[in-house]
Amino acid sequence: MTVQTLPTFSPVSAVAKRSGLSEWTVRQEIKKGNLRARRIGRCVRIVDEDEARWVRGTDGGEAS
Repeated sequence: MTVQTLPTFSPVSAVAKRSGLSEWTVRQEIKKGNLRARRIGRCVRIVDEDEARWVRGTDGGEAS
């Protein structure tokens, strides 16, 4: 039996604080498609793995 770990999510405010950017800038990155986000009800959340990929400057394998 394999146990899968569930992804962890962070709100925009936490991502902004960790990255040293404003919430507005993080939301603009989401809007441009540079940072993937999910809407859970009325809340916008970012999977921590997607945040790490965004910080590294990669988008999951596509050439930049």
